[in-house]
Amino acid sequence: MNIEFTGKVAVVTGAGSGIGFACAQALARSGAVVAMVGRNAEKIQKAAEMLKGDGDVHPYALDIADVDAIPAVVEKIRGDLGEIAVLIQAAGVMTGGPGLELTPAEWDRVLGTNARGTFFMMQQVVKQSMARHGGSILNIASMAGIRGMVPPMCSASYSASKGAVVAITMQAASEWGHMGVRVNAIAPGGTASFNTGVVSPHEGPGGNPPPITNYVPSGRVMNTPEEIAAAAAFLCSDLSGNTTGQVMIIDGGASIVGY
Repeated sequence: MNIEFTGKVAVVTGAGSGIGFACAQALARSGAVVAMVGRNAEKIQKAAEMLKGDGDVHPYALDIADVDAIPAVVEKIRGDLGEIAVLIQAAGVMTGGPGLELTPAEWDRVLGTNARGTFFMMQQVVKQSMARHGGSILNIASMAGIRGMVPPMCSASYSASKGAVVAITMQAASEWGHMGVRVNAIAPGGTASFNTGVVSPHEGPGGNPPPITNYVPSGRVMNTPEEIAAAAAFLCSDLSGNTTGQVMIIDGGASIVGY
């Protein structure tokens, strides 16, 4: 049983590194024509060059926090590559720290990208393409959006933003299902990447072993980007054609034992 995206146009936000990069790679290897979207033009260009051997990839510069810029970029992708069948949203910013120290500016920065940008990106993809042709959307949420997490791992702004991602995923699925648009999310417990400062799935922040590892069923609380990408590819593929409005938790079983 193979996951195939041959001939389908897929857009991946946050594709310059981490989960987004791994998702772009997985889709490209599965035959998709991939639009790699990132806010830093130079970084997303280099990321696309790294994946040229994996398939058909194309870089596009866009900061999804700039919602006024989204429609034109989506239109350009459609003009360059064709109608969009898949959207994976991994773009996001993260901040840690106690809520008593959180500033309005920091709140607006995190919510502006993770919640506002995520919604208006998928709104435009649906309005311009999927409303007529159907498609699948996968949003990267977080366990922080489902349950509290102690700083400095997360913050009130990050948790609020990822909780919003969970909510808009379910709302979008309920509104757009009649158009043939499926919307799902993945809530990782944590992912090893240079973005999170964790380079091994067996480490915690700063390279120290997480103290709860012995209590987690899988023996580790951190995922690899490739593990998240594999789940994302499945949820976006025809193999999950009757799955929508769902949030897949990937945390090594930490949440089922109370962590």
